[in-house]
Amino acid sequence: MPPKRRQAEDTSDAEPQYTKKSKGNTGKAQPQELTKGSDQDGNTFWELGNNRRISSSVFRNTTLVNIREYYDAGGKLMPGKKGISLSLAQYQNLLKVIPQLNADLRAQGHAIEDPGFAQVAEQTDAPIETPKVKALESNKESIKKEKKKPRKSNIDVTSDEEEAAEDEDDDE
Repeated sequence: MPPKRRQAEDTSDAEPQYTKKSKGNTGKAQPQELTKGSDQDGNTFWELGNNRRISSSVFRNTTLVNIREYYDAGGKLMPGKKGISLSLAQYQNLLKVIPQLNADLRAQGHAIEDPGFAQVAEQTDAPIETPKVKALESNKESIKKEKKKPRKSNIDVTSDEEEAAEDEDDDE
């Protein structure tokens, strides 16, 4: 193999040296307080920041939770294409996953706060049930259902097993 060629170092100052610019503020973004508002249709929403909102609405007799980006159309904020509408079942699943997601983000080195249920209870009048309480109640219900179920007999009994069962019945 031929020897590798070395690049000649250019010592001329004719070309300026360029450095990569940093992307603005490199500090971590602080979570801002959510502000509650109401749109022209009477739906309640909370500002998440950067023209993003979370709200609940009713569409064709179905309640949806919308997380959406909005744009300014002549002084009026209109919903954009970017966003998602979750059914109540999907929203419940999201709420169940959030503690695990927070733990995963913490493992990656991010500082994530868990909002306390006390804060939420102060802001709303509705009673709040924690996921642990709901899980305990559903476990109790499933245990009750298991106790009530009659035991099914084994339909696939071999002839040897039938004879053994008949012998036991005769002995009694």
